[in-house]
Amino acid sequence: MISIEQVACFTSVYELQSYSAASNKLGKARSTVRERINALEDMMGVTLFSIEGKKAIPSDTAHRLYPRARLLARQSLEFENIALSAYKGELSNITVYHDSSIPSQLLLSIESEIKSLQPSMIINWLQRDRNHCLQQVEDGDALFAIMPGMGNLHPSAGIGSINLGSFHLSIFTATNSTIPNKPVSIAELATFRQLITENDLANELRHTKLSSEFEIVSSQHLLIDKLKLGGWTVCSPDKMSQHIASGDIREVELQEAPRMVRQDCILFYNMSSISSQQESEIIAVATKVAKKLNL
Repeated sequence: MISIEQVACFTSVYELQSYSAASNKLGKARSTVRERINALEDMMGVTLFSIEGKKAIPSDTAHRLYPRARLLARQSLEFENIALSAYKGELSNITVYHDSSIPSQLLLSIESEIKSLQPSMIINWLQRDRNHCLQQVEDGDALFAIMPGMGNLHPSAGIGSINLGSFHLSIFTATNSTIPNKPVSIAELATFRQLITENDLANELRHTKLSSEFEIVSSQHLLIDKLKLGGWTVCSPDKMSQHIASGDIREVELQEAPRMVRQDCILFYNMSSISSQQESEIIAVATKVAKKLNL
């Protein structure tokens, strides 16, 4: 019978093309990894890897096996994360990561719902870049992270995901901008300078680089100050509400279908949370809130 350990060894050697690198990743002796692969080859009666210099080159059979082996290895790790975390104490303090593009209304609604169930819960909301957020979730340093979707729902074997839907984005410009104060097409809008946050660009969100001329800004405050001088930007309406109220900023209406500018919203969580009733309930609350808001 083929063991999970053999599958893990095979997957690591295939991905790293090295017995030594695979042994370091798995925390096993190189000889152990080699023995597991040899046993697998003997059982199957085929060669899985040939050594060329310092590289372990996969055979045609290895190429065919890898997709299924990777899935098995991922499921095994998920099971291990849940099993090892079967017992957890009650939380009184949680950390949640989010991206700068996520609407504040969603985050505040989630907090309100959580505190209605657990009034003494302390919730830390930390804004970080996507890679940092996912790493913190995987390490167990954050309960979950809410991030824009990028088509990668399973960035790591230890992370699960829930699609919360998509949130509406709008296009904004200065009140006295030369952009026509009437419905305009995206093609026409692309002839004006676009202001893009560094975070949106790093996340490769689909609304970045719509214009032939664009500028990148790290600070949200600076972006708004620059916006008052010209150009346009895409962001969540709740981030511009006070500037619209003050008369400095206006929303640009598109000729295209209403609300065509939208962004997928994904909740990422550590798979070990499944074993905790409290953590599972908190994650369920976030999902329910998103549905109420019609994301």
